[in-house]
Amino acid sequence: MSDRSRLRLVVLRVLVISLLATLLGRLWYLQVLAGPQYQQAAADNQVRDIVAAAPRGEIVDDRGRRWATNRTALVVSVDRVALLRQKDGGQAVLDRLAKLLGVHYSSLKAKIQLCGPGAPHGCWNGSPYEPIPVSQLKDDVTSTRLALQILERKEDFPGVSAELGAVRDYTKPGGALASQVLGYLAPITLDELKRLPKTQQDARRSDLVGRSGLEQQYDAFLRGQPGVTQVAVDHLGAVTSTLSRTTPQPGDEVVTSLDAGVQAALEKSLADAVARARHTAVKKGGGPADFAAGVVLDAQSGHVVAMASYPSYDPNVFVGGISEHDYQALQRAPGTPLLDKAYASAYPPGSTFKLISTSGLVTDGIASLSGSYDCSSSVKVGGRDFHNFESESLGYIDLHTTIVKSCDTVYYGLANQDWIRDNRLVGDRKRPVEGVQRVARAFGLGVPALVDLPGASSGHIADRNNQKLRWEQLKKDWCAGAKKRPKGSYLQLIDQENCTDGWRFNPGDQLNEDIGQGSVLASPLQMAVAYAALANGGTVFEPRLVKAIVAPDGTLVRNVPAPVRGHLPVSPGALDYIRNAMYDVPLKGTAQDAFKGFPMAQVRVGGKTGTAEVDQQHGYATAWFASFAGLASDPKPRFVTVIMVDRGGQGGVVAAPSVREVWDSVFGLERHPAAFPTGEPPAGLPRIAVLTGASPSASPAPSPSSTHALGDLFGPPGLAVRREDA
Repeated sequence: MSDRSRLRLVVLRVLVISLLATLLGRLWYLQVLAGPQYQQAAADNQVRDIVAAAPRGEIVDDRGRRWATNRTALVVSVDRVALLRQKDGGQAVLDRLAKLLGVHYSSLKAKIQLCGPGAPHGCWNGSPYEPIPVSQLKDDVTSTRLALQILERKEDFPGVSAELGAVRDYTKPGGALASQVLGYLAPITLDELKRLPKTQQDARRSDLVGRSGLEQQYDAFLRGQPGVTQVAVDHLGAVTSTLSRTTPQPGDEVVTSLDAGVQAALEKSLADAVARARHTAVKKGGGPADFAAGVVLDAQSGHVVAMASYPSYDPNVFVGGISEHDYQALQRAPGTPLLDKAYASAYPPGSTFKLISTSGLVTDGIASLSGSYDCSSSVKVGGRDFHNFESESLGYIDLHTTIVKSCDTVYYGLANQDWIRDNRLVGDRKRPVEGVQRVARAFGLGVPALVDLPGASSGHIADRNNQKLRWEQLKKDWCAGAKKRPKGSYLQLIDQENCTDGWRFNPGDQLNEDIGQGSVLASPLQMAVAYAALANGGTVFEPRLVKAIVAPDGTLVRNVPAPVRGHLPVSPGALDYIRNAMYDVPLKGTAQDAFKGFPMAQVRVGGKTGTAEVDQQHGYATAWFASFAGLASDPKPRFVTVIMVDRGGQGGVVAAPSVREVWDSVFGLERHPAAFPTGEPPAGLPRIAVLTGASPSASPAPSPSSTHALGDLFGPPGLAVRREDA
């Protein structure tokens, strides 16, 4: 053998030995060093978590009447693993079950599909090893019949169970829906799961989460903590044993400041307002009335007593999951019932805005409480005539009469002086005063809305700066409209003017703003907060719908007062002057027809009507009435009610009569039962009775600030009280 051959053999031996050493080293690493890690991974592959949903916390009104609770219903569930063991993958079982439940096979199949890329609508986010609910039935007769058929024909329905379970129920106490305020639930989405910490994702896969209203805003409190059962499974996915179990922890109860009686009265008054508008000719103050919205606010605390939009819907349509067809039908329904117009949209407030324009004009010195002003039939500004309502002329009048009679031309003249002064300052490279705009923002208009509901509207207050910003955003659309619309048409001329000069804050913009027309947008809730500030002497609240969060055992988790947003930069004397003028509006002003015969000796009512032009071509206007009231013996008004009817007509004809209906129900006037016989809402938290199936009545209880233990109010005596004031 040559030396070269020997060298080759040596190299080959070294390679073989190196490979064997590497293999032995890798085996030693896997068996010894990394052994525990892989043993745990193998165990993890055989352990599955089954999540038991926690009972969701209840939502109650100020007296403990349940609005959102949990009821017992028949829940039909499908074991996905058991179906997959069938020869046809469970197709025949699903087909029989779909016929029994009266649903389409495709929708039933979609419900047991695991969510993922390409999964159908309504897929299952939860664990595949737990029963998947596919139907919830409330009707006792139907539930009993279906349960018997499923249980007695187990050979036809392998893997299908019918058991009683807790589902959400909206009880509508006293007939009050409060649909948009309460909101609804829907399954958690994959995107939402991905944003959660990995430690929570498995436990939250089958969650129902709030999608709007209080259900969304207070979801973290209402949700509770799910229970988790760890089970061992074989290679086919069948459960072989239970390893550990934690019980679900119920969610907290949300005690609202809403009163079911006032809420029902407000909802009825909105329906009456829409009907009144539609049955009144446009020339007599009516209109087509697309929808209506209203708010009742406690002016002294900032808590919402009632809030509603019309049309509404039954919130129970979302319980157990709503079909795509039904959801689209709700979205397309006239009046957009899913949207709460009381706080989530903004509209021109008309003359109800004169509270704010008067405050601003007096505060910055343009107007005087002792002055006299010409209420002529029209005013010419910039070559254009601005007319008083129905061209009425009252001669020279003071601001008190101006408010009572709602004289537009007085405000036109003052607004023109305001604009001239500010324009002179701008020409001198100085900052304009813009007193009306400044005070409007102090009242809470045109600034981010701070309320405990999602999606609140900020409204809009026009000024020189945001006028230019708006023009930059809309210039392209305006210029396109100027070219495409019929030449000389009203809309074409408007688009043409906006295209070239839309960036200018002209005198007409200030004039329209001061009477609450197109330069101003506000929600009914924003106007209620503004009028509450007038009623209470200048305090601007961040309104709240919830009074407290209470744990299932009765301990107080958190008080929820309405924070003070600020105080008005308006003198107390000016506020008193405006408030006193508004007391005369129902007596001898624009709302006197609506309040004829009202018992002012018992309850003193003030307010302001508003008629905001929204469609000059057809003569349509949005009707408003913003009002405050309290017992005649009280020094300050206690409540504020604002009602708005879109394209409803004149405020005094359409909105004011409905506000009167609300006051009747609040104070128990004109043969109506009183929601608040003392003229004030309940001071403390309610005593909530044990749920027995129906929505129980409940009586007021002492305030949390009293010496009574909260455990005595919400549960057995002796429970510890935990205070955590917000």
